[in-house]
Amino acid sequence: MSILLPLYIYPWPGAWDPLYWEANKNPTLNFNVILNPCSGPCMGSLPEAPYISEIPRLRDYPNIKTLGYVATNYTNKNVDSVVAEIRQWDSWPALMNDPRMAVDGIFFDEIPGLYHWQKHDYLSAATAAVQSSQHLGEKLIVHNPGTLPDYTWNYLDLANITVIFEDTFAHFIDAATFNALKDFHVLTNSSTSAFSIMLHSFGNVPDELVTWTVTQMKHMAEWTFATNVAEVGEYWHSFPTIFDLFITRYARLTSAEDNADEKEPSR
Repeated sequence: MSILLPLYIYPWPGAWDPLYWEANKNPTLNFNVILNPCSGPCMGSLPEAPYISEIPRLRDYPNIKTLGYVATNYTNKNVDSVVAEIRQWDSWPALMNDPRMAVDGIFFDEIPGLYHWQKHDYLSAATAAVQSSQHLGEKLIVHNPGTLPDYTWNYLDLANITVIFEDTFAHFIDAATFNALKDFHVLTNSSTSAFSIMLHSFGNVPDELVTWTVTQMKHMAEWTFATNVAEVGEYWHSFPTIFDLFITRYARLTSAEDNADEKEPSR
């Protein structure tokens, strides 16, 4: 089980400490964090010095993996530019002479929601670029259409994880949306480990509602994150005030389920 965290927070001294605290406090919970220093990997230059200093610290935590951000502009960006950005992420350890700068895969943002065979070919080329890389760790591929794909015609075959919802808490609890998310892994005959849900604009809600939401999200997708930040364009640029509460509830739920699995008698 894992948290999928957009770490779009500028790494001023101490800025990433909440993540380190949670990773240390919850060693059995995995964190996949998305790095995005220049709306991508800083083509033609190195990341700014604070990134070069801070990113290697992520390697001090065995339960943190990193993903490099690449946007496809809904496949309207030239595919050669996308492949070049993947290659740039792949080159980071050599460029900065530090193997700790390597990322473990690519987070493809702005993935189209509707299927088209030409878009599938485009994304297949991006997938091949990741798979042929030398320094992208586990070569994880995450797609972010931010919305539910079609049950049958989709790009799920090209990604390890697909973000099937990135929107407000109010939209999440709309009955039609909620039920569609709940049923999606069954209708696609997929494991929930193939999906992610990212909520923002949570609002000022009681702790019990956060706990309920964590439980619901985890039954829909195993890779989750939520923030109560509601300012447009700033959702993922700071740690939310519910950060510790969300992570703690998620870790406890995961631990409880793991313990239940261990106690279940064999048949």
